Parts: sequence; C-alpha cells; structure tokens
Amino acid sequence: MNTDNWPERASTLLNDEFFTSVVEKQQQGYISTILNSSETDVDLRERALIKHRAIEEFIASIQSIADKRAIEKKRFKIF
Repeated sequence: MNTDNWPERASTLLNDEFFTSVVEKQQQGYISTILNSSETDVDLRERALIKHRAIEEFIASIQSIADKRAIEKKRFKIF
C-alpha cells in the first residue's frame, strides 16, 4: 500500500464536515451516557468513557498522520 499521500488523505478526512459531525455526535452520545447514568451504574460510565477516549485517540492518530508532512518540512529546514 502506497503511504505517500496519507498525510493529504488524513487532512482531508479531518476537514470533512460529515466525518467531523459523526465523530462529534458519537462523542456527545458517550458524554450524555456518562452524565445521564444512574449513580450506581459505574460500569456503564466506564465503558462510555473508554469509548470516548478511543475516539479521541483515533482522531489524534489521524491528526499525527496529517501533520507528518509539515513536521518533515520543518525537519529539513533545520538540517
């Protein structure tokens, strides 16, 4: 698999209105689950928090791919 254009594709994905909207709605759903859960439903809150953090890590991974080309340009300027 050719990875040369991954930074561009990652950037396009992060700037895609549909993608960002779906991600935000999913995260808000997990936050809502946490806030509206009963006091004794610790497992539900923990699962929702794990899922919320997984989405954050996924987006951070995509962001790091998108930033790769800019980082490489800065690195070459130093040397």
